[in-house]
Amino acid sequence: MDIILTYFNISGMVKIIVAALSAAVASAFGTISELPREISSLMDETVDPCTDFYSYSCGTWQNNTLLYDNQNINVQTVLATAADKLVENLLDAKLPKITEFYDACMDTDTLDTLGLAPIEDHLKAIRSAYSTVEAIFRGAAIAKATGMPLFVKLTVSGDNADATRYALYAEHPGLPLQKFFFEEPVLWAAIEKPYREYIATTFTLAGRADAEAAADVVMAFVRASTGVQESKRRLQEGVTSSNNRLSLSAANASYPLGVGLQLQGFGFDFHKECNTNTILLENLYYVDVIEKLLRSLSVDELKTIIEYNVLNFNAQFLSAPFANAHSEFYGKVLYGHEPLPRATICRSEVSTTFGELVGTHYLKEVWTADTAKHIESFVQTLEASFETGLDSAGWLDDTTRAKAKAKLSKLTHLFGGPKNPKTYPTLTFDPKAYIANRNKVSADNTAFKLAQIGTAVDRQIWETNVTAQTVNAFNQRETNALTLPAAFLQPPNYDAKADPAENYGTIGATIGHEITHGFDDVGRLLDGDGKVTQWWTAAVTLTKTFDEKSNCFIEQFGSLDVKSEFTDDLIAKLDGELILPEVVADNGGLNIAYRAYRDYVHAVADATKYTKEAGEKIFWIRYGQSWCAKN
Repeated sequence: MDIILTYFNISGMVKIIVAALSAAVASAFGTISELPREISSLMDETVDPCTDFYSYSCGTWQNNTLLYDNQNINVQTVLATAADKLVENLLDAKLPKITEFYDACMDTDTLDTLGLAPIEDHLKAIRSAYSTVEAIFRGAAIAKATGMPLFVKLTVSGDNADATRYALYAEHPGLPLQKFFFEEPVLWAAIEKPYREYIATTFTLAGRADAEAAADVVMAFVRASTGVQESKRRLQEGVTSSNNRLSLSAANASYPLGVGLQLQGFGFDFHKECNTNTILLENLYYVDVIEKLLRSLSVDELKTIIEYNVLNFNAQFLSAPFANAHSEFYGKVLYGHEPLPRATICRSEVSTTFGELVGTHYLKEVWTADTAKHIESFVQTLEASFETGLDSAGWLDDTTRAKAKAKLSKLTHLFGGPKNPKTYPTLTFDPKAYIANRNKVSADNTAFKLAQIGTAVDRQIWETNVTAQTVNAFNQRETNALTLPAAFLQPPNYDAKADPAENYGTIGATIGHEITHGFDDVGRLLDGDGKVTQWWTAAVTLTKTFDEKSNCFIEQFGSLDVKSEFTDDLIAKLDGELILPEVVADNGGLNIAYRAYRDYVHAVADATKYTKEAGEKIFWIRYGQSWCAKN
């Protein structure tokens, strides 16, 4: 929290913090003053770091790094490539379940022979629906069986009013394309025709004689439904709203098409008076508008839209004409990418679909008890640093400060991989039936999640689609958990053998970022269990102070220009309010990491072989280099 008091710009950061902490640091340093070659070789020391710290840290790397085939290189992609290579090695080992699943994905000859057969029953169900109600109900049943997105996404998570229990949520199902394609007129103009052509092609391949007219129906729905996507800011505020909780019967009465029929398709019986289950609508604005939109559609239009969902959801894993059309549009048209090798696609499928099962084998290769012990100790120093920041935040009263510390003490550590991974012991797979295999896993996952409703929250369960081989870090606000997958805790991001200045400057700042998210403008509204509650003692006064201090960030970042990398033309100003949670977390994380580094080298004898000045430089430059990127 104290980050709002100290951070404004990179050059100011160094001066302010060095002045504040230099007196407290002892001379527990080594004698080496020269920066290690792996750091200095990336730098451009002709650049003034106070003017352009990024170019100073990454300039030589930026100039010397060559890109091929629309490549994107940064620390994340380096780690992801390494993780993918290890998964490739695991596939070569022919492990049970994983092998059958992968082989079915790779068997394109069988997929070509099968044609539409794997989804024929679903297509017939939609095409034969005789009413709006029947079409949506059947679409919802397909969504439950396969994971296909429909008009809302039903999911299960901790109840924001009772964080000890799981609750049912209805969320936005996600946009069919990234949001900027719809918001930028130039981009939409470039893709509108090929998008429509792709949709028409899928209908033609599926045997529809009216493919062009069907594509028009889908395009009209896409444009209408994407227009009701709420802003990120409104969704941030919606996290703490108490107005979006309805009984299942009330949800059906208010939103019979958009929510009610999907609930029925998922097996919920809300006509029984004894049913007290509730549903939380994450985005009231969306469900309100989508309900009106669905009511405006004819039965045939609705069936066409759902049929396209079925086709598009499965296209990549049908016969070659479907897969090629999908790759051409989603890869080449949208992003300029050439088709990915089938092996790359199938590795990704295995790693995401069987994430936790693959993760059990992945961990055996990269994770040791010593690694777990070191990262646990490392994180504890960062948490101690955050606590020190709370102590120095004079605008907090003692009671609120104590509650903040209590929340921090409850932060669950999820490091490496899940303790009780989902390994699907009851499922068997057919190496000749890929889509059926995918559907088995999806149905099993859905049944598992639905069974959680009303039960006690298991704080050791990882977020959906986050596994040991995921390259990212997370703060799960709903459970107050810090998740650090093993794949993220690899060089150059983290190395237990590296100098502490390097680790604190790279992964330390990221972990500090995630810790801070628990106390940003959204995280501060949830307590240590993830319950939405006002735990600030003098709430009105403290909120006013928090907002005033936050406004410094909003104004600073809101004044920055976003320019084209190619033409240098002004695109827009940054939305300082929209990005506030990330700005607070970035600055908080860096502050936490820097203070933790200085405290560590002060407390631990022979902590570093570098001089004090060299260590400080390494910390800041390694932080800068953690952001080296080229597109």
